[in-house]
This record gives sequence, C-alpha cells and structure tokens, in this order.
Amino acid sequence: MADITVKQYKAIADLTVEEGSTEWLAKSIGIFCNLTPDLVAKLTVQELERISKIVQKINDPEENNQELVKKIDYKGERYGFDPNLSKLTVGEFADLETYCAGGFFENINEIMGILYRPIKIEGGNFYSIEEYTGDVLPNHWDDLPMAVVLGATNFFLSIGVSLTTDLANSLVEEEKEI
Repeated sequence: MADITVKQYKAIADLTVEEGSTEWLAKSIGIFCNLTPDLVAKLTVQELERISKIVQKINDPEENNQELVKKIDYKGERYGFDPNLSKLTVGEFADLETYCAGGFFENINEIMGILYRPIKIEGGNFYSIEEYTGDVLPNHWDDLPMAVVLGATNFFLSIGVSLTTDLANSLVEEEKEI
C-alpha cells in the first residue's frame, strides 16, 4: 500500500464496473500501473492473472492492516497525526463527523486535513501541530500513500472495536451484579 496513492485508490473506488470482473481488473491495472487501456489490452492472460493476484491483495482487508503513522514528510512539510484526540475542538469534531457521514473517499482530503496538520514543535516522540482552521485544500492529499490513510482508519476502527468490547463486558458485569 506504500506505492498506492490516495488518488489511485479513489479512482478504483469510483469504478462503475463489477468488482472482480475482467474489465474491473483491466481498469484497476491501468490505474495502479499508470498504463493506457491500449497497453493493458496487450497484456497476456498469464500476466493479467499474475497481476490480478497482487490487485486482489490490495483490496483484502487482512492484507492491509496498516499501523498508524504519527509523523509524515509530505510535499516538503512535516505533518503530525493529532496527538491528543481527546481534546478535539468542536469545529474539528463537527467537521470530521460531517465529512465521514458524507463519504470517506468523497471527503478524504478534508478528513486527512483534520487528522494530519503541520508540526509546529517537535522533540523526539513529542510534537505539537498547528491549530485547526477548517481550511480545505482540494486534492492536497492525492499523492499521499494509502498506507498512511489506512493506518489512520485502522486506528479509529480498533478504538471502535475496543470501546464496543469494553461496553459489552461492562454490561455483562453489571447484569451479573443485579
């Protein structure tokens, strides 16, 4: 996933043909490998099958269990994942909620702009990021590796699973006490 960009991943998500079909696979290969449809059409069946195994791994959640990347160098600037999500401002939270509800891929630039902001001060593992302004930079994150995005997404999913598990365990304990 380190070689796949947000722009490429969004292009795959926007395909309107049936996922897994030969047409979907050919279009996916064209997107991931930056090949024209003419060049993709010249691939042999064996080449297509070999590449298809790689493409299928890209769409397999088990293969894409990326770790959270807290600090990144991107477009000549150092960005940090919000180091204190428990202190999100109302603006950050409201915008994040709105953008997520509007569709992850449709609003990925906005979501990443909330989660990753330029680092102001950095010392070892500690850093602080610029305040959230609500500014939207269209297509700013298009060249970001999807590994970074999936790491952030997995971070939130793991929190959701932990909270759900903790809540269920708490309810069971509470029921035993009654």
